[in-house]
Amino acid sequence: MTLNRKMLKNFDFSLLINVIFICMIGVITISSATRAFYGGSKRYFILQIVWILIGLGLLAVTVMIDYATFRMYYKVIYFFNLALLGLVVALGQVTKGANSWLGVGSLGIQPSEFMKLSLIIVFAKKIEDFEGDVNNLKNLGILFLYAAVPLFMIYKQPDLGTVVIIIVIIVGMLFMAGLNLKVIFWGLAAGIAAFLGLWYSPLPILKEHQRQRISTFFNQSADTIGNGWQITQSKIAIGSGQLFGMGFGKGLQSEGKYLPESYSDFIFSVLGEEFGFVGALILIILYASMLFKCIKISHIAKDKFGSMVVIGIMWMFLFQMFQNIGMTVGLMPITGITLPFVSYGGSSMLTSMISIGLVLNIGMRRHKINF
Repeated sequence: MTLNRKMLKNFDFSLLINVIFICMIGVITISSATRAFYGGSKRYFILQIVWILIGLGLLAVTVMIDYATFRMYYKVIYFFNLALLGLVVALGQVTKGANSWLGVGSLGIQPSEFMKLSLIIVFAKKIEDFEGDVNNLKNLGILFLYAAVPLFMIYKQPDLGTVVIIIVIIVGMLFMAGLNLKVIFWGLAAGIAAFLGLWYSPLPILKEHQRQRISTFFNQSADTIGNGWQITQSKIAIGSGQLFGMGFGKGLQSEGKYLPESYSDFIFSVLGEEFGFVGALILIILYASMLFKCIKISHIAKDKFGSMVVIGIMWMFLFQMFQNIGMTVGLMPITGITLPFVSYGGSSMLTSMISIGLVLNIGMRRHKINF
């Protein structure tokens, strides 16, 4: 687990600094959303810093371990995370209507977050084993079996947002591996048909809050003081920020507590209100830079496994950013999907940090090292 000078020369410090800047924006925005320095609680502000520090420690450990080790033990990683999902069923805590947490009191972990990264590793390994032949029906069947069990368990929590993230990651990885567009098209058609079947099913398969969120998305002005309250207040917050924002700690929506989940799900709304279009643009530029660096590393990885892992992580971050920011401005349905490195959340932060650690690991070991 030691690093030599050759590997350190390949270490992308700019990516690490990029991520740290995004985390700093998150901490500042959380402190404002919770009024940490204006008579509010410092709990989430302090905990977020703790999660970042723990995450950086896990990032360092991930970088130290040759990523080939993750390829070797992909089944162990997969079944360990599957066991954690099983423990959620038996011992999990119900939070915000979902039984998706393991822990004591208000502190815990969300195993579905770690399953996202686990499936990225599994799919990268199998795609490499298949030599990129992802259009073979048998190979697709094997991949489907790996994904189906955790997807079903996460859906039953219910955590539809994480299910969608995982599906997007899988489709993105398979697309980059050369999956035939016809397969993607028919898969999309099947997905739409399945959704319509769930929506019109006489059985209560979709939860009532899920139906309400979808209905609100298609008609956001129908119930602005009921189901449409969150999106209405979010739009008001972002619109109020205009070009330069109202200033740190001066956001009316978060100060008046009109905006629910302002330190987690709707953290981007707080950023837009207090730092305006300029502040939001800076964050988006930092995200774009991070994604560009990931794409670059995926191209220079020394093997298929490394390249596919980075591609999977890139799709994970890209969709989470698009979904979270999109829902705050009414372009996407409201879900519990966090904004990477910015929203409050321990499991999300740790998963994101380990993911970046893997990207740095793969970039650093892009050349074979002779000892």
